[in-house]
Amino acid sequence: MRIPTDVLAVLSDRTKTDGHRMVLVGPRLPPALYQRVNEVLEAVGGRWTKTEGAHLFPVHAAEALAPVFTTGEVVTLGEKRTLAQYFPTSDPVVGRLVALADLEPGMTVLEPSAGSGAIATAAAARGALVDCIERDPGYATVLSDSHVARRVQVADFLTIPAEPRFDRVLMNPPFTRGTDMAHVTHALRFLKPNGLLVSVMSWTVTEQTGSTAAFRKLVEQRGGLVEALPARAFSQSGTTVDTVLVTIPATRPADAQPTIWPVRDLPTQDVEELGNPADIAAEIVADLRKAVAAFEEVAAALTKPTPTTVPGDIEVS
Repeated sequence: MRIPTDVLAVLSDRTKTDGHRMVLVGPRLPPALYQRVNEVLEAVGGRWTKTEGAHLFPVHAAEALAPVFTTGEVVTLGEKRTLAQYFPTSDPVVGRLVALADLEPGMTVLEPSAGSGAIATAAAARGALVDCIERDPGYATVLSDSHVARRVQVADFLTIPAEPRFDRVLMNPPFTRGTDMAHVTHALRFLKPNGLLVSVMSWTVTEQTGSTAAFRKLVEQRGGLVEALPARAFSQSGTTVDTVLVTIPATRPADAQPTIWPVRDLPTQDVEELGNPADIAAEIVADLRKAVAAFEEVAAALTKPTPTTVPGDIEVS
């Protein structure tokens, strides 16, 4: 949204930053104005903390506010759901994803591109130690406020150097233009040798195309499993994209079975019963005769002289 002039003036003239802290200076703001200022601060990751007497940010406050002053615009948490492809993982999908992960208390879990942490919350509830990576400061602050993760890192996941130190990676990455394949491929590098990754992915990965060939080969080589999610599984989150759950071990198990890729269920159509061949032939001949007769009528009409008229309405031919 475009930041109103009075809100932008407060942020420009009445804020003081110190590392991760930001305080408002000067006279107390009217409640309505403060609420609008706070909405902008929350959108870029700031949260009022009473004990600190300041807004705290997951990154340096000046860094978080810089785009606000440069553009005069901000994307609110509500707007980010659409603009940043953020589609929260529904409870049924989270439940199935966690079940496939076979979590045990004390396991280390990574959720990349964590959003507001629906998956992280479920993993923590099962006793896992969860780390999250989220590029958006606003969502990173939501995660920090929830206290489900032992660590929240503000960064673009694809830029993070891989460290193979997690028992599980659980994720719901962005999908556009094969981004989910890039995220999952990178995430596999964070697993311990006996680790396991489970990810929501676009249905596109099940299709045999040039863009999916390398990823499909990777899944098959690792002995991965692919499970179709119900149609419209993310409809409540604002998208009808068909999705699957992909489970990939860090190392191919000795008893791994061939990967079976799901196919779309197409409605069956009743096949019309064919009639007697002789009757069909007779019907075709009759249709051809009708067509020939129609053509002859058109030809006769085209060869017939066309009458013309001269002044005085005298018809000549």
